[in-house]
Amino acid sequence: MQVTELNLYPIKSTARYGVKQAFVQPQGLNFDREFMITDLDGKFMTARQDPELFRLSAFPLSTGLAICHQQTGEPCLARYADFIYTQPSEVWGTVFPSFVASDEVNRWLSEKLGKSVQLRWLGESSARQVKGFEPTPMSFADSNPLLLVSQQSLAEVQRWSSVAVSLEQFRGNVVIDGVQPFEEEQWQGVKIGEVAFEVAQCCTRCILITRDLATLTLDPNAEPFRTLKQHHTNAQGKPIFGVHLVPKNSGIIRVGDVLTPLI
Repeated sequence: MQVTELNLYPIKSTARYGVKQAFVQPQGLNFDREFMITDLDGKFMTARQDPELFRLSAFPLSTGLAICHQQTGEPCLARYADFIYTQPSEVWGTVFPSFVASDEVNRWLSEKLGKSVQLRWLGESSARQVKGFEPTPMSFADSNPLLLVSQQSLAEVQRWSSVAVSLEQFRGNVVIDGVQPFEEEQWQGVKIGEVAFEVAQCCTRCILITRDLATLTLDPNAEPFRTLKQHHTNAQGKPIFGVHLVPKNSGIIRVGDVLTPLI
């Protein structure tokens, strides 16, 4: 088995940024979900409720982050140096400090999203920790540092589903070719290149996977969420696809690297 794609999401719940190699930190891939957009109280925003987030592309720079609106092509530069004060932020009930962007950046984002928002940055070190793996630091991701998905598992979902399904809908960081559908759910860990990861848990799925990435509309039949709900769930009856990974060491992983399961 080998890695076929590596994806970053520099701003939580925005467009993916594909790379050929990435540096693995304790909190996940470098530049992955190190930024997020919040309301004025610091609560995270997600494309589940705010689909316009998918129109934003982010590109890591040495000085910060370039943000581009896909429809207008208009860019905005958020510099690390402009994140000068912190305020409480919240992701799924966990409250922790994060840095707030400049008024200029926040006005630009608010105009594009049609509501008052703020861009937040983790800072050079995150004050958030991975639940169950303390004191491992955590990015702005929902629950764990990385998500691994398999092309073989997608092929099985596509076999069940009446509509076309893409891996991009599942927003994985590490994509592998795989051998058998859903074999990744049986692994205790994996090794990619020189980096070892523990498999923390299967990834439970929500309606976000039903949003069309081009039109931003939700599938009227709730696909592929409904298909997963019928065919592939955890013990609690929640649909699952992909597995969460927690790094055990740091290093570089690359597209083409061999993946070794640790069973």
